Amino acid sequence: MNVDDVDHPLPAFQNEDGENIPHGQTIEAAAPVAAGSIAGQNEIISQLEVDSNRSDNDSSLGSEITSTSTSLRSEDYEFRFDHGRRYQSANDKYHLPNDIQEMDRLELQHLIWLELCGGRYNLAPLDTMNTMTHVLDVGCGTGNWAIEFANLHPSVQVVGTDLSPIQPDYVPMNCTFYIDDASHDWSFHQRFDYVHVRALTMGIANWDKFVDQAYRFLQPGGYLELQEFHIPLESPDGSIREGSALWRWGEKINRVCGKLGIDSMGSLKHSERLRNRGFVNVEEKHLRCPLGPWAKGQRQKKLGWMGRKDLYEGIDGISKKLLVMMGEGTEEEVDKFLEECKADLMDPAIHPCMPLDVIWGQRPLDS
Repeated sequence: MNVDDVDHPLPAFQNEDGENIPHGQTIEAAAPVAAGSIAGQNEIISQLEVDSNRSDNDSSLGSEITSTSTSLRSEDYEFRFDHGRRYQSANDKYHLPNDIQEMDRLELQHLIWLELCGGRYNLAPLDTMNTMTHVLDVGCGTGNWAIEFANLHPSVQVVGTDLSPIQPDYVPMNCTFYIDDASHDWSFHQRFDYVHVRALTMGIANWDKFVDQAYRFLQPGGYLELQEFHIPLESPDGSIREGSALWRWGEKINRVCGKLGIDSMGSLKHSERLRNRGFVNVEEKHLRCPLGPWAKGQRQKKLGWMGRKDLYEGIDGISKKLLVMMGEGTEEEVDKFLEECKADLMDPAIHPCMPLDVIWGQRPLDS
């Protein structure tokens, strides 16, 4: 199959004039702004400023998915339904759904990450490596990153792994997906030049083991890059008041994750974790995604529309099962609480943002 024949519909973003922005094209490309370095973009994102002359009319965000997958095991297609959502039945330790609604959210989340990173698929300096032949995407979700990276690098073999078979059938010849649990022992038959990880904060309990396995399966000179979020939410002006619904949401998620052995602020320790394992040239960038069109600047507003849609539509799947299971209330009580959180997200007086951390390091050449 020729790469040009790949058929994997991906979501389109509509600008304020109703024009579709093609997938893989950043929002900036459709509405040009002054280009800047990653450092410059970090400065913008980390220093969000509330726009007092804003309109809260949301842009339209389109999303469509056709996603199936071929699996080696029949149990990979065994699902369970809980609180109105579909989950992967084979793994009770992963608490996020894998239904169409969640797949839509992951598609949108991919666009958000790309925009936050200035259209780049990696911040690690892969162009400094002499060769790059094998790349691993751990927790690949719907496979967007792996597919697009494979299209950009046709001479590189890209492997994506995930717990759920929600990836497309038709992918580039140099892209392969496997159903696998990254928290277990890895069993690949080759080493990789680059390991990419994104948004596994609530899926990995033992990050030290995870980083160790990534190190062992990297070629000397290869890079590990972790693109993660941490909870609680932040606000640049303190408008998430103590005791508010969004403030309590962060407290509750941190508490229940802690009971399950998951550190929802673990990404703040990743740079130290990489250094302790032996990685060199460790660097980190701290980004902020506004949740709502409250920040100054057209780029920030578009990110805000997308970011708020991501959490507004995902907060039930992220939270409900966990909170009910861990005794934070009955189903009815949790439903009421999450509606209060959504009301906070839509409140123009509250200016929340999601803190994001990108950390990368290199396995020493002489290791």
